[in-house]
Amino acid sequence: MKSKKTLTVIIILILAILISYSLPKAKYTGTGFISELTIPKSISGWTGRDVTQEVGLNLNEEKYNFVSGALAYQYVNEEGKTLLFIILDAGNFHHPKVCFTGAGFKIKELPDTEFHLPNQTLTTHTLFTERGRDNNLSFYWIVIDKDVAHEWIEQKAKQLFFSLFGKKRVGLMVRVDIPTREDQIESDTTLARQFIDNLNSAISPEDAEYIFGKK
Repeated sequence: MKSKKTLTVIIILILAILISYSLPKAKYTGTGFISELTIPKSISGWTGRDVTQEVGLNLNEEKYNFVSGALAYQYVNEEGKTLLFIILDAGNFHHPKVCFTGAGFKIKELPDTEFHLPNQTLTTHTLFTERGRDNNLSFYWIVIDKDVAHEWIEQKAKQLFFSLFGKKRVGLMVRVDIPTREDQIESDTTLARQFIDNLNSAISPEDAEYIFGKK
């Protein structure tokens, strides 16, 4: 039974890929949800600023046709440690490994990281990327209508379902990047946990469900 379900999903995905390549690549039109989010620039122990344009997210470029909206804030804490918080509203998520590889980074996949929030545990994918002296610890996850998609094939299947039936959904990829060294991964993972906990406390419960998923 399980193998039949897996085969069915694979067949559907192959058909979706064939259809997508046979059609013109139109600009994805999302729900405009990111503009409705209220992400504070000042939260407990952190001060942030909008760097969406600085990180090169020019949504008018054709290569970003799959992205409808983007938000990128850089935060610094009282000790001078910085991190980048990114949200993308996208119709077809690209695997972050593809983006990092295309930018010239070497990638090391790390075990998933758990963030313990008051009413749930958020499990994120984790990468350590290297390009000369530019090294980062990255945590990322995908939330589709408040539901965290844990596997890449799961989010593809959900996106396909919504597109086939013309249903609007809020599909977000969320990422936290921390400049680090390989010997600081453990301490910077603790830093990420502090930030996620502080951010979750600073935003509305509704926004938190869209960003972190709900129980």
